[in-house]
Amino acid sequence: MAKVKRYSPQNKHKRTFMIKGILLYIFPFPLLLALFSALLHGDIRGILVNGMAYALFLLGATVARRGFLMEKEYKESILAKAPKIKYKTIASAIITIAVFFTSFFATANDLFLSIVLAVVAFIGFYLYYGLDPREDKVGELNIGVSAEEVIEITSVAKARIENIQKLKKSIGDLEISQQLERIIKETEQVIVSVESNPNDLSRARKFFNVYLHRTEKITQEYANNLKNENIDSTMKSNYLHLLETVESTIHEQKARLNEDDITRLDVQIEALTKQLKNEGV
Repeated sequence: MAKVKRYSPQNKHKRTFMIKGILLYIFPFPLLLALFSALLHGDIRGILVNGMAYALFLLGATVARRGFLMEKEYKESILAKAPKIKYKTIASAIITIAVFFTSFFATANDLFLSIVLAVVAFIGFYLYYGLDPREDKVGELNIGVSAEEVIEITSVAKARIENIQKLKKSIGDLEISQQLERIIKETEQVIVSVESNPNDLSRARKFFNVYLHRTEKITQEYANNLKNENIDSTMKSNYLHLLETVESTIHEQKARLNEDDITRLDVQIEALTKQLKNEGV
């Protein structure tokens, strides 16, 4: 199993403030001043034109910021699909239109100059911010493993870990918390391993879909019963025994991820044989 940094669900989904893109909100500030001036003088055309131009710039900046956040998540992820909605590309188009509209209608420049300024704005956006990621970060996938499946299964596993973290806090029992924390850390390592080498999914699929799923559900039931004061020493003992079994299963799973390429080749051959059989070859 490859040596990689530990995945932390708490940090993974935490939205942090981004400086990138703030300039796009500052750039059209003169239009806001012109809008206030038009309001003071009762200039209906000035209100409409400057208001529309300012709104276009704000829309472009907001869409661009969405694109920057998605790009940040894409770059920080080990495994990711390229964004389906090209927010940065859409933003560049909106800002290009905003520059043309401002030049031609708000400042009364001629058509040619307005087009030139709009083109310069598009080129400037592209050179400074770039466009959206276009290639998937999936590595080399073997037969029987698709990028969509890997991303979907690991995303669900991360969500289950986050829920188990919340349940752990609500239970508030030291012994159970320590056991759950060990399971969470071990599971995070399995997730990172699969993200680093998606072909490990064939081994980890059952663990994610069965064992982790059942652990989440049973922990949820335990927390609910604890809230309703229905937990006795026998039930707690049985629950702890279950967690020990899960932890043991994770150790076995990690050992399987460390198997050599011969076993990996067996899995590929088995998948290919099944595929050929299904196709009637």
